[in-house]
Amino acid sequence: MRTAINHHARRRSLDLIPRLAAAVPLCLAFLLLAPPADARNRDVSGHYERNAENDQASLDITMLPGDRVKVDGVALWNIKNEKYGPNLGELNFEAALKDDTVTWHDADGYSVTIHFSRKALDVTEHEVDGHFGHNVTFVGHYVRTKAKAD
Repeated sequence: MRTAINHHARRRSLDLIPRLAAAVPLCLAFLLLAPPADARNRDVSGHYERNAENDQASLDITMLPGDRVKVDGVALWNIKNEKYGPNLGELNFEAALKDDTVTWHDADGYSVTIHFSRKALDVTEHEVDGHFGHNVTFVGHYVRTKAKAD
């Protein structure tokens, strides 16, 4: 009886091999056709947000002809200060999108780099004192909340 059970279990496991082999091309096709983790060859337009305990920021990105993007953004720091209100910074520029990245430089030395991924973006800055309000920054990880900016 024990031998019959082992033989039956072994036979069932061997029956799965052709099914698994048939599924391999489908799995490979899915992997090859899946969108890349980066943003290449797609519209990165949308409304992106970053929220933290005492600061927040949002960026509206609009694709323009010629692989260019328009960036409009607002960042706030000290949002819990009811007496004086938050400090504020704004971005508004157009720049070329290259390899999922946009970089912009202002005349005072400030620069911002935005790297796009599927449904998010990451911002880094070269900060300059006085460019925005005290402690205001756009640095961080943003999540796309709308596919198109309003």
